[in-house]
Formats: sequence, C-alpha cells, structure tokens
Amino acid sequence: MLLFLRSSRKHFLVAAMLCAYAAAQAQTIRCNVTLNTQKVQSTNRALFETLKTEIDNFLNNRTWTNHTYQQVERVECNFIITLNEQQNESDFKGTLQIQAQRPVYGSIYNSPTINTIDNDFEFSYKENEILDFSESTHSSNLTSMLAYWVYIVLGIDYDTFSANGGAEWFNKAEHIAQNAQGETKPGWSSSSGMNRRNRYWLVENILGNKYTRERKAYYAYHRLGLDVMSEKPDEGRRQVMLALQEMQKLYQEKPDNALYFYNIFFDTKADEIVNIFSEATPAEKQDAYKLLSSINNANDPQYKKLK
Repeated sequence: MLLFLRSSRKHFLVAAMLCAYAAAQAQTIRCNVTLNTQKVQSTNRALFETLKTEIDNFLNNRTWTNHTYQQVERVECNFIITLNEQQNESDFKGTLQIQAQRPVYGSIYNSPTINTIDNDFEFSYKENEILDFSESTHSSNLTSMLAYWVYIVLGIDYDTFSANGGAEWFNKAEHIAQNAQGETKPGWSSSSGMNRRNRYWLVENILGNKYTRERKAYYAYHRLGLDVMSEKPDEGRRQVMLALQEMQKLYQEKPDNALYFYNIFFDTKADEIVNIFSEATPAEKQDAYKLLSSINNANDPQYKKLK
C-alpha cells in the first residue's frame, strides 16, 4: 500500500518549498552509480575503479541546469551499468538501466518516474581518462549517452510538476541525439535496434505531437493525482484514472508500431497503479483492470491483482 500519510508541519513546509521550485527553479541530480563488471574477465581492475569514479563525478558534480537549486531539490536517480563484454583494452559493450523517482506531496512516498534499460550502451574508455562533454559536439559516446539520459530524467521529472514543463530538457536530449548521428556505435540512428527501442526514437516520441497525450498524462497522474491523495484519496484516484484514459486514447490511435515512450510509462508504473487502486471500491478496481489489461497486456500479471 502506498504511504499517502498526512504530513507534519515540517513536511508541509518542505512540500511547499518543492512545489515552488518546480515552477521557478531548475534541479540537478543525485545519482547512485552502480558498475557491474562480473562478466568481464579483465585483470586491470583499477580501470573499472576509475571509470566508476569518473562517471559518478560526471553525473553528480556537473551543473546540468542554469538555475540555482538546493540539495533537497535534486532529482533522485540510479544509473546501473552492466558490462557484458570488453572488446579490447578500452572498448566495452553493456547495458545501462535508468531509474528515477520524485517525492509525493504530503507523504513519505517517492513515485518512480522512469525505469528502463538502454541495451546499446557501448563506449570507449582509457584508464584515468577524465570525462568531458559539450552540448555542441559529439566527442565521446560515453558522455553523450550519460548526458542524454540525464536530460530525459530531468524532462520527465519536470513534466510531472508542470504541464509540458520538461520541454527544455527534452530538447537538449534531442540535440545530443542529432549530434551523434555520425556515431558508428548503436542506439542513435533511426534504424538502430529492434522495434525502434533506441535513443533516437525515444526523444522523437516525447517531442512528437502524437505523444502529447502521454505528456499530459504524466502531469495529471502525478500533480493532480498522486500529489492530492494524502488529503483527497478519492479525487486522487479519479485523476489517475483520467490520466490512464488519456493513455488509452493514445494506444487506440496507434501512432506507431513501437510505442517506446508509452511502454516506458507502464513498465515504470504498473506496480504503483495496482497499489493505488488496491484501496478503491470493487467497481473501481474492475474498471481499472479492464482498462489496463486492454492497453498494456505486457504487465497483465500485475494488473490481475485488481480482479
């Protein structure tokens, strides 16, 4: 069950401060970096230690916005890197799992905003190399990928606080993808990967007119739904249902065959949605199940808990 608890005065003040920053200030990130190298049979373990340190510094110490922020305002996220292959001394293949969350007002609960895996995480890195990045050029596939996903995380986070509030950050991610079109490593081109699950199509989905409904749903689901549930749980659930109905309309319109951005929403939210409606009336549970099972069959095992 979600912890939609009434807040103390202290928690209320913190929530009010967070609400104010969403409209007027930007955020940076607090990223927990995990580097899994178990599949790589290298004797130079020091290289991996410096790689993790450099990635950690790159993500957490870089200024990703041009606005002021406080520590409490940072977006919480996890970047989980798994190296599957070391091709030579400096070239690696692996995956990057991206997870992020945002606080829910009036509660001690953090709601997941994205949980996805980039299966085309290929890069070059030499021991003690300092990671650098420029928005104007594509010079390092590693830093371009990391920066791209930071901006996707920020954009989604902003969209949950204000309608279409993440546009600035999504545009930055798009610019990175455009700069990387000459990159030979996978993930950037429109034809890369299976079912268009790549960085090119994700940001194209997000910024395309066909997905306007989803971005509106992100806002309604979080700001109008979750953020009011500590005081008005019935109204919060109603707004969440309205957001899901927007997702249903998007699905019925079938804007493309891949629905990458759409699938990320439900892969991230399936368990949470079930928790939200676990406190609903039997009729509401059935309505929620019918809707969800019809538009997101991949997560039907979770939704069956509402039957």
